Amino acid sequence: MKDSYDVIVVGAGPAGVAASLICRKGGYNVLLLDKKKREKIGDKVCGEAISKKTVHEALEKLSIAPPQKEEINARVEDLVLRTASSTNHIIFPAIGYMIDRHKFGQRILQEAINSGVILKDRCRVKKPIVKDSKVSGVLIRDSEHNSIEIFSKMVIDCSGTMAVVRTGLPQEYEPKLNKVVTKADFAPCYREIIELNHDHNLEGKIVLQYEKGIPEPGYIWFFADGEKRLNCGTGFIKEGKHAKKSVKSVYFNALEKYYPKGTYETIDGRGDIVPIRAPLWNAVGNGLIVAGDAAYHADPLTAEGHGPALMAGCFAGEVVCNALEQNSFELEDLWRYNLLVMKEFGADHARNRILTIVLEKIGPEKLEFLLKRKVIKQSDLTSAGIMKKRSFMDYLGRVVGCFPKYGLLLMMRKAISTSKAIAKHCETYPTTPESYDAWKLKILNLYSQVT
Repeated sequence: MKDSYDVIVVGAGPAGVAASLICRKGGYNVLLLDKKKREKIGDKVCGEAISKKTVHEALEKLSIAPPQKEEINARVEDLVLRTASSTNHIIFPAIGYMIDRHKFGQRILQEAINSGVILKDRCRVKKPIVKDSKVSGVLIRDSEHNSIEIFSKMVIDCSGTMAVVRTGLPQEYEPKLNKVVTKADFAPCYREIIELNHDHNLEGKIVLQYEKGIPEPGYIWFFADGEKRLNCGTGFIKEGKHAKKSVKSVYFNALEKYYPKGTYETIDGRGDIVPIRAPLWNAVGNGLIVAGDAAYHADPLTAEGHGPALMAGCFAGEVVCNALEQNSFELEDLWRYNLLVMKEFGADHARNRILTIVLEKIGPEKLEFLLKRKVIKQSDLTSAGIMKKRSFMDYLGRVVGCFPKYGLLLMMRKAISTSKAIAKHCETYPTTPESYDAWKLKILNLYSQVT
């Protein structure tokens, strides 16, 4: 391992592998760092559902074959939002896969290594190295506990939810970049893979089941992972009255209602944390790009982060290659990355965060009422539906359906109008950093209307 590279990528998850592979294909020397052993990379606690469209687009950029037969556990066709009443639900098309994330992660990692990316596993990044207001490398501790400084022209932070590079930056470094992680930014979760002794009747479906007793965001998930196999889990923000609640206890209490003990065998059960907020409004600074969970690129509504991470990694690699070609690594040179992310999925995720906030406020019982009375419809939760102009008869039907709980109708109307405003505002994301502060202030003001 040398002490200097063109690019250092921190984290060998989907964002990090994609970024490193793009940079290597551009002809640059790339060091990829990860705290796990080489053979454990890709083994992560998650729902393991990925969007076919997004993943295929990213893999095409990387010249990598899509998920192979041995990596696909099941096909996904629908995302179902439902309550305790099985007749009250909303179904969205969600074409994708349930994958073996470990196998898939190992394959794309091997593609990067084969291309010439240098992998250094079992090492922890302790902090970024900042010189002359530019990120110029990282300080690592290797598997033998040696502290080593490694320098580079560019650093890409794909280190996961705790974002070790971004959060290790000095406060005076780039004021437009958020350097803090708070408890409200992520949710501790617990996930199991279970093998049932009977069919689950959820073939092709990933289900978000809103349940009383589960803190915000309020659901347990059931993802069909094979004929008799399910990927199940829940998670919530551990703040306020929920600070001392056990995620595992909440999970098992919810699971028992549908799959009692004795009806299944646990194949795997582990905990982790997942991002649960809107994406970083700015994810670049001098010499630095942030991607994947480190930039909160998972969808706040569904928690699907694999596809967005792959795309963000591709974008990061493309922008870094351009910066290296120009030999210029200032904020302005990297700003295009923000525009690419916002156009691809950032605007949708920003809007979806509004929906999750409102669903948290409503709770499962009121949500069941709104679904039963057709006050909440599928179109209220899609980008096209949000932007559609609503007729007088549509509003009248909702008014009648919401009787006598008109406060809920007002809340939903506010959520829809705010989501529309956020979608329109994201279309005006600034093309240069100069007008960023004013843009950010406006979007934060929009969020304040529903929080």
